[in-house]
Amino acid sequence: MNFLKRIINIKQGEAKMVLTFFFFSFFTVAMGMVAKTARDAYFLSRFDKSILPLMFLAVAIFIAPILTYYTMLSKKLAPRVLFTMTCAIFAGSLILAQPMITGFVIPVVYIWVEVVVGIMLIQFWTFAGDSFEPQQAKRLFSIIAGGGSFAVMIIGMNLKPFVNAFGTDELLFLAAGFLGLAAFFGLTAMQYFKKEPAKKGVVKPAKKEKTKKKQKRDPFIVGIGTIIALSAVVTTLVDYQFKMIASTAFPTEAELVSFFGTFYSIAGAASIIMQFFITGPILSRFGILIGLLMLPFFLIAGSAAVLIAPVLISASFAKFSDQTFKFTINSSSMELLWLPVPSNIRKTIKPQISGTVKSIAEGVGGLVTFLLVKIIALQFLSVISLLSIVIWFFTAIRVKTGYVTQLQSAIAKRQIDFEELSVDVQDAAMVQTIEKTLSSEDEIQQLFALEIIEGLPLSSWEKSINKLFVEGSDDVRKRILSMAWDEETILSNEDIMRAMKREDAVSAEAIMVAGRRKLTHVLPDLKPLLNHEQQETQAAAAAAILHINKDYKDQAKSILTDMLNGNDESTQAIALNRLVHNDRLLPLDKLIFFLENEGYIISNVALSIAEKRQDSELIPAIISNLNIPRTSLPARQTLKKFPDNLILDEFQKSFSDPDLSRKLRLGIIRTLREYPNDDSIDMLLSQLNRDDQNVYNEVVDSLLAIARISPIDEKKKQVIADEINAMAEKVYALNEAIKLIPDDDNKFFLHDHLNNEIQNTLPTLLKLGVLDVPDTPIETYIHTVKSGDPAKLPFLLEFFENIFSKEEREIINPLIEPISLGERSEVGHKIFKDLPESLSQELTESAYSPHKWESVIALDYLLKSEKLDVMRQLDWKKVPKSKANQELLTRRIQKNGTNLDFIPSERFKLDTVELSMYSTLEKTIILKSVDLFNSIPAENLSRVAQITEEVEYNANEPIFAEGDYGDSLFIVVNGKVKIHKGEQELAMLGKGTCLGEMALLDDEPRSADATVTEDSILFKIEQEGFYEVMGSQSDIMEGIIKLLTGRLRVANDKLMAK
Repeated sequence: MNFLKRIINIKQGEAKMVLTFFFFSFFTVAMGMVAKTARDAYFLSRFDKSILPLMFLAVAIFIAPILTYYTMLSKKLAPRVLFTMTCAIFAGSLILAQPMITGFVIPVVYIWVEVVVGIMLIQFWTFAGDSFEPQQAKRLFSIIAGGGSFAVMIIGMNLKPFVNAFGTDELLFLAAGFLGLAAFFGLTAMQYFKKEPAKKGVVKPAKKEKTKKKQKRDPFIVGIGTIIALSAVVTTLVDYQFKMIASTAFPTEAELVSFFGTFYSIAGAASIIMQFFITGPILSRFGILIGLLMLPFFLIAGSAAVLIAPVLISASFAKFSDQTFKFTINSSSMELLWLPVPSNIRKTIKPQISGTVKSIAEGVGGLVTFLLVKIIALQFLSVISLLSIVIWFFTAIRVKTGYVTQLQSAIAKRQIDFEELSVDVQDAAMVQTIEKTLSSEDEIQQLFALEIIEGLPLSSWEKSINKLFVEGSDDVRKRILSMAWDEETILSNEDIMRAMKREDAVSAEAIMVAGRRKLTHVLPDLKPLLNHEQQETQAAAAAAILHINKDYKDQAKSILTDMLNGNDESTQAIALNRLVHNDRLLPLDKLIFFLENEGYIISNVALSIAEKRQDSELIPAIISNLNIPRTSLPARQTLKKFPDNLILDEFQKSFSDPDLSRKLRLGIIRTLREYPNDDSIDMLLSQLNRDDQNVYNEVVDSLLAIARISPIDEKKKQVIADEINAMAEKVYALNEAIKLIPDDDNKFFLHDHLNNEIQNTLPTLLKLGVLDVPDTPIETYIHTVKSGDPAKLPFLLEFFENIFSKEEREIINPLIEPISLGERSEVGHKIFKDLPESLSQELTESAYSPHKWESVIALDYLLKSEKLDVMRQLDWKKVPKSKANQELLTRRIQKNGTNLDFIPSERFKLDTVELSMYSTLEKTIILKSVDLFNSIPAENLSRVAQITEEVEYNANEPIFAEGDYGDSLFIVVNGKVKIHKGEQELAMLGKGTCLGEMALLDDEPRSADATVTEDSILFKIEQEGFYEVMGSQSDIMEGIIKLLTGRLRVANDKLMAK
């Protein structure tokens, strides 16, 4: 029973999906077998069979462009539409061809059947790949592929009775019927799609790449290609000999069809036995070399038999060897050969070798056969086969050596990924290499080895895993428990009990495994743990008791319920973490509640549970975590476990919600990058909000990321062209606004804001411009534009000449070129009619802006410039009632109220009467003068100003002492501060200098004393508030990183100078 369970390893909930794909495979292969048998019989009986080799060549010539066109269609059409269309065309063509089987129609049908069968098999495996997770695929692909093997066996056995009853002129009708059934199960299978196939963009290498030297050919890859080419040639020769000898032995069409049916049914039965019972054990015990040599060995025997005695039994033996071993042990061995090849190389080279090289080899085999049979007897073709197989033999031996080297290198470099292996087999060399890695003393190597074998049968490494479970680190032991919790042959119940009793960091996990295994005899050991002092152990014991479902259930349930309902976030997370598989204590509605929790600790645990439960009702609650930086990444990973169409539907609903928060909108926009298809592009285009530049920038970044995978449709490029014009007009308008502002002391905030807006908008404009050539390294070019490097700009402009259209160049290039503001203004006015012309009008519009910073700096400029006439014209109901505006206007009214009596003071009255010495804007100006903050836009810096406290010190008063805990930084507003150690003065700091910033950032004690030498005012910024602001403002974080790296460079330069 256990043996059968290992063979048919279907887990709960997978049965319907496996059965659907099993029948999909069955009827697809049944269709292919009947159609191919019919076309072979028709050709050999009704046409000139001497040109059969040319048909092999014709198939190789025609199938490549047809498959290329099919691939193009697959990028444009939805899978359901494409599948329905191809099935209808194929079935209809077979029905129409049947009554016309005569003359030139026969060779046309011969080629067409190959196309039909090839595309149907591609669609089957594409659907399977889009429906099964990698770990599922390794377990279940052999089962669903078994549907095809059963089809060969069952249909083959019944072809003779069918022909006897209906004749051979109904075979294509039968094939069309099977195709219809395959279409039904294919359409049914679509409900299991995990994700839509990503549409791959065409990578356009830069021109300079053409001058690079060609990379040296890898002998290992060349060896794989040689094996595939030689096997294709030998297969063609063997197939020709088999069909010609069979057609001679069975002169009537009915007899030939009956023979083919019987032969393929026997070969199908042998393939099933080979795949399920022989392939795995042979590869595990004897290694990949035997797997690679088995097919050529039997082909040598078959070809030699045909050479000696060209009779049906000899030809059948050769064909049987090819049919049985090629698609079982040889296929699995070839799959293993690709495993250590780096992913980027494998994805490019494997399709070329498996498709193009194989097709060329088959065509060459057909042409050689056609030419040789005119001058030599049929059996002497075996000489060519034998010579090819000898080369095949030596190539396989050489490739095996390269395989071991590549495998060791891939594991050492961590480039191997067993999730990309589509078969569940193990090679002796692979087992040995991983064994060495597991036996390493390096914990990281051990964890990596455990990671790459997860999902594979672990019996090959049983001793090493057992040893690691006893002697390994906590992380290694936890990983083993998670991998082998249900494998008693790897970790016995005694092993689990010993781990429980060790009372270390792994004990709680072992307790959970004991519960999941339902080990009733451990209940007496679990009972005392319900009162354990450590909450982790207590929660694990309670959860384990509930799994066992025997004694002490009420107490266990009460403990977990109390922990879940408590107020401590860590306690709740501990309990939550133990209820992954308990939907009674943690039903769907409660899990949704925890997913929507404001605390990131609880939310992240809830996300890990949602990832395992995969209930579609959880999707909205999972999406709600995209607005929090600490939960965004886990939320994205969890969402990838659900079908793409469900996620995209929920995203669309969220965008349609008028109450959608800005942060969540941004989170969804970023996440859409992981769903590269037309629906995502449409959604992103709908979110291009020109009133919110930061949202707009994120949308464009996401569009660019998607375009690099899935090219944007031509129809959408007009929308993008309109956006290019809109963004360019905005940048020209910003430049024009700068030109309108008088060059005086009052311009500081307006200039800073407008320049920051240009710096924020121009990169997005350039990204929009390259959306049709998305592989352009635009990020590098943007850096060049920002740096203004005069040496690089001409080359960059020349590059844009070749990338942008003429209209785009005329708009964009002047914004990059080093020209004066006046020249840029002239260009702008020539292109756009509605650029700003009145400073007063611009200030009025800015004062009304819902953008709080823009409004307050506009009012500040109007007040400082004493533009009272403009202010009197303002509709104050339109001016936002923000705290910044309230503070600014309240201060001004208190200072000079008589001249400002037109301002509705009650509307802008602050709740707190007492105002600080410095306004937020004044604090921002002072902060901007400090090195730590001078690269940060004033708008973002104003948020730091809001948490800045003013502190007055008397002369000789200490600020902090050496060794004090550092939880704040200080900025000297006026006065002087001495930095010293005892009596030794280290530095004297004046206005605009910063002190204490290192202690604020690294939590280390103060490194020196700080004392004011005269009456002084300092700004104080507390660590907690600063971290909070820094976490939400990336510009602040970037500015600090730049400062610290700059200091490090200076220190390095000084060190090198010494």
